[in-house]
Amino acid sequence: MTENTTVYDVTSSNGDGRDSTGFPVVCLPIGRYRHHAPLDADESAARVAELLAELGGRADPWLLPDTARNRSAVEERLEQWAGPPTPRSSVLYWAGHGEAAPDGAWLAVHETPASMRTRGLLPESLAAFIDAEWSRRIADPYAWTVVVIEACGAERFADLVAVRLLSGDKPRRLAIVGVGGYGAGHLGEFADALSGALASYTDNDETIRLADLMLRLHDRMQVGSIHADAFDLHLAPPLSRPRLLPYGITTPLDVYAELQAFLAGLTPDERSHFIPKAQGAEQGELAWYFVGRDRERAEIARWLRAESTGMLVVTGRAGAGKSALLGNVLVHAHPDLRELLVRSGHVRELPDGERPPDRVFDAVIHLTGASMSELVGRLAQAAELGERPATGSTAQDIEWLLDRLGKRAKPFTLLVDALDEAQEPLDIAGSLLSRVAKLPHARVVVGTRASTKEGPDQPETDDRNLVDALGAAHVIVVPRDPDALGEYVRLRLTHALPTADPASIDAAARQIQAYDRHFLYARLAVHEIVANPQLLTPEGGDALIGLLRRDHRALFAAAVDRLARRSAAAEPLLEALALARGRGLPRADRIWAIAAGALSDGVPATDLDIDQLLEAAAPYVMLDSEHQQSVYRLAHRTFQEHFLNPRQEDAISLGAPPQDRSRSHGRRDRDPEPVHRTPPRRTHRRSRCLAGTRRRPAGTRSPGTPCRRCGGAAPRLRTHPPPGPRHRHARGPRPARIGGPEGPGDRPCPDHGTLRRRCAGGRNPACRCNLERAVDQAAP
Repeated sequence: MTENTTVYDVTSSNGDGRDSTGFPVVCLPIGRYRHHAPLDADESAARVAELLAELGGRADPWLLPDTARNRSAVEERLEQWAGPPTPRSSVLYWAGHGEAAPDGAWLAVHETPASMRTRGLLPESLAAFIDAEWSRRIADPYAWTVVVIEACGAERFADLVAVRLLSGDKPRRLAIVGVGGYGAGHLGEFADALSGALASYTDNDETIRLADLMLRLHDRMQVGSIHADAFDLHLAPPLSRPRLLPYGITTPLDVYAELQAFLAGLTPDERSHFIPKAQGAEQGELAWYFVGRDRERAEIARWLRAESTGMLVVTGRAGAGKSALLGNVLVHAHPDLRELLVRSGHVRELPDGERPPDRVFDAVIHLTGASMSELVGRLAQAAELGERPATGSTAQDIEWLLDRLGKRAKPFTLLVDALDEAQEPLDIAGSLLSRVAKLPHARVVVGTRASTKEGPDQPETDDRNLVDALGAAHVIVVPRDPDALGEYVRLRLTHALPTADPASIDAAARQIQAYDRHFLYARLAVHEIVANPQLLTPEGGDALIGLLRRDHRALFAAAVDRLARRSAAAEPLLEALALARGRGLPRADRIWAIAAGALSDGVPATDLDIDQLLEAAAPYVMLDSEHQQSVYRLAHRTFQEHFLNPRQEDAISLGAPPQDRSRSHGRRDRDPEPVHRTPPRRTHRRSRCLAGTRRRPAGTRSPGTPCRRCGGAAPRLRTHPPPGPRHRHARGPRPARIGGPEGPGDRPCPDHGTLRRRCAGGRNPACRCNLERAVDQAAP
C-alpha cells in the first residue's frame, strides 16, 4: 500500500514544517501570441504539475484565456504568487517564448512584438517578484521556492536573475532553473528531465531532498542552468515520496524492475501483502522463476516445524541457489502472499509437508556488506528490544543483545543470508549467531558458503571455517541441479525474449546445462543472451559457445567490455562500486558519480550515465537501503574481484592482449606521466592500502608492492590519458559561480604555467610537480 504523500510546509502546527496539504504549483504558460508562433504551453504546464503531484504539489492553473495573458495579467499573477496570505513553499513555472543575447534576455507575453527587447519581461522584473516573495517567506524557516523558466534563452535569463538576486539581500532555500539555450528550444524538456529524475529514486528512498533533485535534473537537461547552491537550497527540508513498497528492499536491479512491474498491476490491498520481507526478492530471485529444490525446501520446512531452538545452516557452492531457496521458503511462509501468487499462476501450491509454518520468521536480514554493529542494531529493532545503550563497544552491545533476547518470553526465529559476504563473517558467526541459536526460545536459519576461501571460479576446498564457526548440528547442502537449471534458463529466456524461437531457447538451455554450472552462472549467461539475442540464431552459434566457455568472472568481464563500448562512464562507475568493498555507494548528492570521476581523470559521470548503467547492467548491481536512501553495490563478490584482482585470462578471453587492456575507460590510448590520483591521507589505514591508495602505473612494476607499515598489498594503478573531446550532449564540469572572484587555487603553477588547481587535483598528468608532491605525501 502506498504511503500518503506529506511534505514540509509552514501551515503545519507540529513544529517541523510538515504539512499533508502540499505546496502550490503556480504556472504561467503563454501559448498564444500576436507576433509569434503558438506553443503547447498549457499542456507542458499540466504535465509538470502532474509530475510534482507525487511529491505533494497542487496545481494552481491559470484560468485566464490565452489571448488575455498580457503584461499586466502576468504581473498580477506574479504579485499573487509573491504575496500569499501566509508564507508557504511553492513552485513557479513559466513556459513560453523567449530571447537572449550577450547584452540581455527577455520573455514574451501575448502582445510582445517580434523583437522582444522593447516589451518583453526583463530578468530584473522577475527578480523583483522573487525578492518580494522572499520577504514574505522568510518568516517560515521551512518554506522553499523553486522557479522554473522554460523558453528560448532561458539559461541566460536565469543567470541574469541570479546575478540580480545575489547583488542584494540574497533569498535562501531557493532554486532558479532555466531550461533552453540561445537558440530554438522545445517545450517539454523540463518535464522530461523531471520525469527521469523522479524515476531515478527507488522504494528505498523515503524522501527526496530538493538539492539532490536539482543535481539529477541538471544532468538530464540538454541545455540550461540551475542556481541552487548559491541560494542555500540544501537547507530546505526533504519531501516525502510515495512508494509501491513501504519498506526498503535488497535485490539485484533486474529483479527490482520486474517486481515493480508486477506490483503496479496489483490492487492496494493485494500490494499491502507484498512487503519485501515476504516476497523473497531480497534473496536474489523472484518467486515465479524458482524451480527445483523440492527436497531441500521440504527438509527446511520439517526442521522449522520440529525444532524450537538451535541453528539450521543452508550451504553450498557459491552461486548454487542458496539465496533463491531461502527466498522461496520465505514466500511460502506467508499465507496471504502465497495465495496471491498461486491465484495469479506465479507459483504452485505446495503439499503441507513441504510448506513451512505460516509467518514463521520474525526477522529476515541480508548480510552483504553488513558489519557486526549493524547486525546487532537490526536484530534489536526486529526483536523490539528498545533503544541500544551507547556503550561505544561492539562486544558490550552483543552482551546486551543476548541478555535482552534471552529474557524474551516469545519465540524468535531469525533468517540471515549471505553471511560469507558480511564485513566480518567469522566474527558474526562465532560471536553472535552461534550464541543467539543457543538461547532458550531462539532459532536461526543461516544461508552461507561453507568457507570464506570459496568462490565461484575457485577450486573446491575442504575448508569449512564458516560452518565450523557457526557450530550448527543441522546442515543442508544445496547441490548442483542440472534439470532445474535448464528449466530456469527456459523460463527466463522465454519471458525476456517472447518472439525468440522456442527451439533455439531449448538448445541454449541444454548447452548451459552441459557445462554443469550453478544458478548464478546461468543467470549471468541468460542476461548476456538477452543483451545480444543474435546469439540464439544459427549465425550466432559459435559466439554463444565462446560465451558459455567462460567462467563467472570472464562473463562479467565480457559484460563490462560490452557496457564500456556503450558508455565511457560505465566501467569507472562499476569500479567505484568494487572499491567500496560491499558497503554500497549512494547516488544522492552525486557521491557515486564523483567517485567514478576520480577513477577516470575527473571526467564527470552524470546521473544520466548511472541511469543507463543500471538499465544495461541490472543483474550485476544490487539495490540496497541505508539511512532511508538507496545505495548500490556489486551483486556478487566475484564481480568485485574482477577490478580488485584483475586476471590476464579475462583480458585474453575478450580478444585483447593484457598489456593493452589498462581499463582506460573508453578514452584514447596515450602514455601519460604517472600520477598519484587519489588524494593522500595522513592517517594510515590498511583498508586504504588495499583499496588502491598507493597505486603505480600498470606495467612499471609487478602489482602488489606491500605497504611499509602494514604489509598490505596494493593493486596496480591504471593510469588514464587526459580527457579527449566529448559528445556535444555530454555534461561538462559545472560552470563557475557567477561573478565569483578568482581563488588562490586558480593562480598559475610557477613551474609549468598551468592552473595550480589542476596540478594539485591530480588532473593534469603533464605537470611533474604534481607527481613529486604526491609521491612525497604518499610515502609512509
